[in-house]
Amino acid sequence: MLSNLLEMVEEEGIHLEWWDFKEPISAVYLEMEGVKVIGLRRDINRSKKEFKCALAEELGHYFTGSTYSDRKPENYREEIEISRKEYRAMKWKVFYLIPEEEFLEAVRKGITEVWQLAEYFDLPEELIKFYLKLPKVQESLGG
Repeated sequence: MLSNLLEMVEEEGIHLEWWDFKEPISAVYLEMEGVKVIGLRRDINRSKKEFKCALAEELGHYFTGSTYSDRKPENYREEIEISRKEYRAMKWKVFYLIPEEEFLEAVRKGITEVWQLAEYFDLPEELIKFYLKLPKVQESLGG
């Protein structure tokens, strides 16, 4: 899965950079003067789920057009808009990292607990919980 994400970055002409972000920031997607960049925290574990999840979310920002400036929101409306953009990127991420057919196959095999699904897909439990709450997933599970 990680290699697919890295191929996607290359195919889309996105530069991958390593920066000195401080927690809680692990990654950003920027477009400056036509140059597309995903910046990742330098100390992120490059072979583990943290890297895969951060890269997938930034690709989610890219593919959904859910980008925004780095300035602080000036009002509640701007805060809501940022939340919407984060939500769209997060949805793209989970639907990419948890393909519907693979998810349904896991459920058919009896893998239904959050921790089991997290292990099966090699993702954090919080991401599985987010995925399970999505209307499309609820619908595929029969309500």
